[in-house]
Amino acid sequence: MRLSILYCLIILQLFIGRMTGQNSFRAKYREWIEDNDRVEVRSWYAESEHDLTNGWAVEVLGTIDAWSGATPTGLPPEKSSPSNPNEWLSYVEEEVRNAGQLILTKKTPEYEIDWEHGISDEPDYLSRSYAIRYAHKLASQTLIINGGLFYHDDEVKDLWSGIEKSKSNTGLVLGIHRLLNPNTAITCNLSFLRPEGYLNDPYKIVAAQETFFFGDGSSVSTINPFRENRPNRRNIFILFSEVSHFSDELNAGALGNYRYFQDNYDLQGHTFELEWNKKIDDEWIVSPRGRFYRQSQSNFYQSEIREYQSYLDNPNPHNGPFYSSDYRLSSFDSLSLGIKIVHMVKDDLKVDFSYDRYRTKGRDSITSQLVYPQANVFSFGFQWDY
Repeated sequence: MRLSILYCLIILQLFIGRMTGQNSFRAKYREWIEDNDRVEVRSWYAESEHDLTNGWAVEVLGTIDAWSGATPTGLPPEKSSPSNPNEWLSYVEEEVRNAGQLILTKKTPEYEIDWEHGISDEPDYLSRSYAIRYAHKLASQTLIINGGLFYHDDEVKDLWSGIEKSKSNTGLVLGIHRLLNPNTAITCNLSFLRPEGYLNDPYKIVAAQETFFFGDGSSVSTINPFRENRPNRRNIFILFSEVSHFSDELNAGALGNYRYFQDNYDLQGHTFELEWNKKIDDEWIVSPRGRFYRQSQSNFYQSEIREYQSYLDNPNPHNGPFYSSDYRLSSFDSLSLGIKIVHMVKDDLKVDFSYDRYRTKGRDSITSQLVYPQANVFSFGFQWDY
């Protein structure tokens, strides 16, 4: 029987809180609301950190996501039936995901090591994650060299067959963090990920036109859905770099980062983020921020209707051919602009509110712009230190 993750986390938090001094508790509520009544996601987050003895600490995180609405299936919108103009959308009743993580940390003046275990449970997806991270401190702790390994063991329900299929993801992360001066720091990380197994999205289809011929010489053509076929193995490389600086004169801090993503099927992504944190007085911090993302197209993406081929009936995820009409594999740009406001209510209590406007636009001149989401994102949270 699958775990009720939230209840287990609450019990564990209460147990630890009674045995040790609780250092901090954070909670947040977030809403993602897409335009035109598409997808709505409501999320609740809770996180608690506790210092134990002899440099040990424990951190417990819990998440509940509830999402519902309509999402593109892969059928081009212009090919929807006249009697059903929204045929290109799949409507989903509310689904709930429960997730939790337990992180155990050992800290010394020379190093820090983390062990992590997580579980994520939703009706058609179960994920178990394991990770270990090590950070070594040098040069009076102004230089930190870190590395980590993680493994995800997942079960995905294939909606076409009704069978649960396996999926895994193994990853390696190496990085450095350098404090250049009391006000400036840089970070650089390199990651390698290798997902394997059932990598399809069971909710996505490809549309193909089949033509049937009759004995009298007549024929009829229909557009029918088929399951997509993604490779059952990927190699993913990620480069991340970040610079942060605090200005005493302006009483403000700036943070900028760049992320490069590439896999072995020509999918590339570039992400740029900027954030400005301005202290208004001892009680308020205002943080305008922006994020730009540009992605190239995967070499097996095609949004147009294709002619029926026999391999569509028996897809081979190992040898191909590979094909998908999921717009998330197309070439597109996304831009997010927003602001976060933090209020220091007391020395041990702060609250925050944020709003972001998210927009995407396709770049291939073929995929319909209707499939790309535009959304408003709201969040409210607090942190209580003990």
